[in-house]
Amino acid sequence: MSDTVEKIKERLSIKDVVEPYVKLTRAGKYWKGLSPFTKEKTASFFVSPDRGLYHCFSTGKGGDMFTFIQEMEGVDFKGSLKMLAEKAGVQLVYESPAKSDEREQVLKALVSAKDYFVSRLKTHTDAEKYLLDRGLLQKTIDEWHIGYSENEWRALSDELQKQGISEVILEKAGLVKKPDAETAGSELKRPYDRFRGRVMFPILDISNRVVGFSGRVLVEDKNQPGAKYLNSPETDVFDKSRALYGIHVARDGIRSLGSALLVEGQLDLLLAHQAGYKNTVATSGTAFTEKHAELIKRYTQNLLIAYDGDRAGIAAAGRAAGIALQAGMNVKIAKFPAGMDPADLLSKTPELFKTAVREAMHVVDFYISHITDAKYDQRTFRLEVSRTVLPFVALIPNKIDQAHFVNRVAQALSVSEEAVKGELAKLLKPTVGVTHVASEKLAEPFLSRVDTIERLVFGLYLLFTERGAVEEKEKTEKVLRATIGDSRFEELVHASESHRGALFEADLFLTRDKPEDARDAIADAYADLEREALHEMYRTTLSALRIAENTNDSESMEVHMKELARLATLIK
Repeated sequence: MSDTVEKIKERLSIKDVVEPYVKLTRAGKYWKGLSPFTKEKTASFFVSPDRGLYHCFSTGKGGDMFTFIQEMEGVDFKGSLKMLAEKAGVQLVYESPAKSDEREQVLKALVSAKDYFVSRLKTHTDAEKYLLDRGLLQKTIDEWHIGYSENEWRALSDELQKQGISEVILEKAGLVKKPDAETAGSELKRPYDRFRGRVMFPILDISNRVVGFSGRVLVEDKNQPGAKYLNSPETDVFDKSRALYGIHVARDGIRSLGSALLVEGQLDLLLAHQAGYKNTVATSGTAFTEKHAELIKRYTQNLLIAYDGDRAGIAAAGRAAGIALQAGMNVKIAKFPAGMDPADLLSKTPELFKTAVREAMHVVDFYISHITDAKYDQRTFRLEVSRTVLPFVALIPNKIDQAHFVNRVAQALSVSEEAVKGELAKLLKPTVGVTHVASEKLAEPFLSRVDTIERLVFGLYLLFTERGAVEEKEKTEKVLRATIGDSRFEELVHASESHRGALFEADLFLTRDKPEDARDAIADAYADLEREALHEMYRTTLSALRIAENTNDSESMEVHMKELARLATLIK
């Protein structure tokens, strides 16, 4: 490997390696620039081409070109070696499998799995058709190495073991799994393929190495339902809290455009790149983490979040925004039509996607806009802004920016800035000279009017269940199913982590009035839920009509207009 290192150093200078990251100017026989590790205004970062070294006086960090890439890209030595070898046009010669360490064997197994999945896609026209129907071009499918896993127990493992890859390495790579207690007594007496009957998306790290996979089930089995998306488990090479789908391609786009576009899923990302958004990365179904923020910050301080337009997407965008703000990033959120996701818009109405991204709002403005759309009364509007928006204002690290948004909130609420600052102070607490947002003050991002009433009525259902009030419980369940639908009701029942808050809210609701007035209050809550559910349906249908108008889909337009007319007669 030492020969490879020397060949790279012969073809590249330390200046060649540093310049894409740091703007350098000559200083005698050195080159200098602003430190890439700190926010400084005076150059303290020096490069010595003669010695092949760099040194940062503001942090004390320094080393050669390999050390620099490790610092900037967050990779190990082998990762930096691979990146610089590609830049220098030097071919890496690896040791034989017998001598390579376990980590290298795992990485080799993952590459072999990727190649196998790609070969299988070509023989499964139904899988390829699914991708094409979703709007992907064949060129995109090929460039991103999308594949297919056979719907068989050991198709992959049998093939890779023929290539000399051991079952132990396949398990360590997350490609096979051992039978669990439920299956150990059946015909599954040895490890079997983790991914079966799925469209496969390989996940690469910053060094272009395959580190894991995400698989989307192609045909759902109603008799044996499983997860729609399945990701590789945590391994020595795959850390899901750090991995970002597409970062190996997007890093150059992020640098050149000065911002990162964050989406939730693989198809969102692929269609975004296909449409020219080369700075797009995806969390691939996992929550956005501090490690994700740290990785993106290596390339930019600016993050634009483009999550789904439904309630789950809006809430997830808020959680991601909070983490990014705490990491010192500038955050905007794209506002999509209700219920629409980026993949749908990019494949059907790309102009709407482009408009939403172009007109993306700062996180504070985004949530003020959504709360305004909910048509609250003035008192509830102020409470929701205080509960949802102020925590984001508190997280803004730049005091000038923070002051701007204090003024923005004051204008939205028609109150004085002093009143907003007073509420803001309640969110902050000092610790050893540092002020930060108390974690218990960070509310769940944005609940619309229908969300709020839905939670209250569901809390009443839980309360009546707890008390054994069968008649009231059945009536409440009937109201919920009629207004929000069976699937949403079942979703609430199974989301046990949110039950405690709903129960507390229902308890408090019933103590606001005298016992003899409680029945009327409950009836009012039922009526409010029915009314707000109709308003929500009206807004969603109106959004769908606008999309149909943009695509000149006259058949859908007629359906949506009839539905709007029907809803209008029901809304009082």
